Amino acid sequence: MRKNSTDVSKIGKSHCLFFIFFLVLTALTFSGCSGSSDSDSSGSSAAVGIYPMYLDNNANGRNDYVESGTHVSGAVAKSSIFRLLFGVQEALADTGFYNHPFADDNGDGICDYAQNGSNTWHGPGFIDENGNGACDYWEAGSQQYNRNGGIRYQDQNSNQINDYYESSWHYNDHGFADGNGDGICDYAQNGSNTWHGPGFIDGDGNGVCDYWQAGGSGPGYGRGYGHGHRGW
Repeated sequence: MRKNSTDVSKIGKSHCLFFIFFLVLTALTFSGCSGSSDSDSSGSSAAVGIYPMYLDNNANGRNDYVESGTHVSGAVAKSSIFRLLFGVQEALADTGFYNHPFADDNGDGICDYAQNGSNTWHGPGFIDENGNGACDYWEAGSQQYNRNGGIRYQDQNSNQINDYYESSWHYNDHGFADGNGDGICDYAQNGSNTWHGPGFIDGDGNGVCDYWQAGGSGPGYGRGYGHGHRGW
């Protein structure tokens, strides 16, 4: 009888240890299921950055994050068990949300998802607490909605285009331009450091938002041309 009791006790302890291990593993998995890493490849801290960021190390006047060779579409290093088991991660990639592939049907060298006015994310700083593939900074209803301090996203007419890029809501003093007739300001599609929406600051008066200049928290545009357009 004593031997059987000892065996039962050992089994109980092993089950208990396994359960504790499972809880710890689950907690670690879900703690990072939707956020990006704390810092991007350039060493900029995601906690203090202004998003979306602009970088132009090749000095061609385009955001490196929307070009093919340096395309960044969010962070997916940490995924939820749900996505891993049911393949939602791959499905979201096709919609143009995070981890989407570089697409360039018009052949201009800029990711098409950065030109359609949607809330598709490019660059570091991606966070997604509800795991639906859209960055919380640009998702209405999220606690983080428009709290990133950078360019904001608004879609009051529910056409999946940032209102600040459209003629009726256009928010900038460079004048609405739409040479291709798609209803989206051309300056929001050319990959430049043109600012749209509220939050524009320009302490040195050079027409470029200070967030996107060298030393700014956006984190600067490298050797870019500095020909952005002033907001109001």
